Amino acid sequence: MSGAQPRVDWAETIALIDLDLATYALWFPGLSPGRPTWLRSIHACFATEMFGANLLYRLQTYLHGSGHPRSATLLARLNRILFSVTIGRDVRIGGGLYIAHGNVVIEGTTTIGRRMSVAPFVTVGLVGSAFDVRGATMGDDVMIGTGAKILGRVRIGDRAQIGANAVVLSDVPADSTAVGVPARAQRMATRGPGQA
Repeated sequence: MSGAQPRVDWAETIALIDLDLATYALWFPGLSPGRPTWLRSIHACFATEMFGANLLYRLQTYLHGSGHPRSATLLARLNRILFSVTIGRDVRIGGGLYIAHGNVVIEGTTTIGRRMSVAPFVTVGLVGSAFDVRGATMGDDVMIGTGAKILGRVRIGDRAQIGANAVVLSDVPADSTAVGVPARAQRMATRGPGQA
């Protein structure tokens, strides 16, 4: 059973890839703007360990929405084989996605904001009935630590951090850190200008 995620057209796909490249360029300065997206994408695939996973996911999403489900499935399987990354067809992730290493699973009708950072061995999955495919909804600038699990229809607020090996079963407010099993959210201290 498929969720009701909006189709991603080619122009939006290119824009999302550009935003992903901009995030990777923070760690790999040679990927900075100034060259065509296709050339920077090829460079990123060879210069970084995981950008290929981003690229395959973006193309998979485009192909699925464009009426080419077999090609989309082929790219999803290729992503799983090459990078150990599984991102379902009903997952929508905003631009600026950064996947640090493989062994990542994101499934269900899941919506994730911009600039998400994912460490290895992360699962964003479903709980309960096999007929309920509604997954998590996450805001912008979310960081997910190594081995974390986010399960079910939870909401993760903007700038939230999910600690290593945390198991998130309930909502995490914006500007919070969730740690533990099950995870409990704690507000992060906000700093004023000039404070370290």
